[in-house]
Amino acid sequence: MHMELIPANSVQKIAEMLRDGAVFVYPTETSYGIGCDARNAEAVERIFTIKQRPADKGLVVLMKDTEMLEEYAKIPQKARELGDTHWPGALNIVLESTEDSSIVPACAHAGHQAVRVSSHPFVQELFTEFVGPIVSTSANISGNEPLYDPQEIVEMFEGQEFQPDVIVDGGVIPERPGSTVVRIQDGNIVILRQGEVIV
Repeated sequence: MHMELIPANSVQKIAEMLRDGAVFVYPTETSYGIGCDARNAEAVERIFTIKQRPADKGLVVLMKDTEMLEEYAKIPQKARELGDTHWPGALNIVLESTEDSSIVPACAHAGHQAVRVSSHPFVQELFTEFVGPIVSTSANISGNEPLYDPQEIVEMFEGQEFQPDVIVDGGVIPERPGSTVVRIQDGNIVILRQGEVIV
């Protein structure tokens, strides 16, 4: 199996690959992520296998905007306010999934879905060609450090039995703190992980 390394300006090709079920590595605002169409069960399962990720750990899903998010999760007022303030940006909000959400159940945890509107230019451009939720989890084998250099990611996956289909070369991205993760409980913000965004 051979991973394809393609430039970040190839958004039309990448969108086509996503529609065809590809698993891809791509730059985000915090590190390189690994993702796929969050509605594709086979692709989502491949991400768990590639990362050697425990099956009971959910996956963050990127949305184009709050309007898209409304299709997949219930958004209480406090979450809307947080989104208005910090999105696009490195803030994941854990929300209750809608009953008819087409996001693969494995992405969620106990009926709740972690979501984010990404500020990375590549992701924003991709959403002009691909209209749908995209999985976003760090592009590393579970237990390893996040990676910021696409060449290091190629080297990490070389020789592995399970690999992503394509790596988007967005250059070496600066090391930054991870995303902040919060949920809303009884109208209050509960911080699950403190990262770059201060709420």
